[in-house]
Amino acid sequence: MSFFSRADNPEFQSTQWDEAQKQYGNIEETGLDRLAAANQAERDGIANMERLHAAEKLEEFHAAAMEGECDGAGEDEAQFMQEYRRKRIVEMQATAKASKFGSVLDISADSFRQEVTDAADGELSVVVHLFRDGREDCAMVDHLLRGLAKKHPETKFTRIFFSNAIANYPEANLPTILVYKDHDIVLQMVTLEQLGGLAG
Repeated sequence: MSFFSRADNPEFQSTQWDEAQKQYGNIEETGLDRLAAANQAERDGIANMERLHAAEKLEEFHAAAMEGECDGAGEDEAQFMQEYRRKRIVEMQATAKASKFGSVLDISADSFRQEVTDAADGELSVVVHLFRDGREDCAMVDHLLRGLAKKHPETKFTRIFFSNAIANYPEANLPTILVYKDHDIVLQMVTLEQLGGLAG
């Protein structure tokens, strides 16, 4: 199941109420936790399959070399090892990149494109909270996002003052949460009403 079909699955959806209940220890996991776990399991499964395939290939080369059946195995083995090494470096870089978050980053209009749109590549999801100070509902979302950012350091969480993000954006639409992936918006939540919470 891909990221996009999971995001539409009710099993992986979560409300602000669910997040608050989890924070107070009334429930163990929310839909967002299940979604993150499912996505991680899929990534881990793919990585394990690639490692298993690599191990099988190494075993084949070793067995063939021991039996003297492949005179050109050295060249094939070197090419295979070079490809395996390249994939492993990419995997390690992705892991290092994924672990560099863990908090909510304040951004400005000038940095929005770089920090959000350009940063939301194939591997990285970016969550943006459009907020205004002094609003109880925005403060509640800020609190929840700080907790989620610590639990999911592989996801980039940001916030921006609403009028700095979108000129003439109506304050009545706050809080607004946007999720970017592949340089585009994949999810948009406007007000807590959509989550079953307070009316915006």
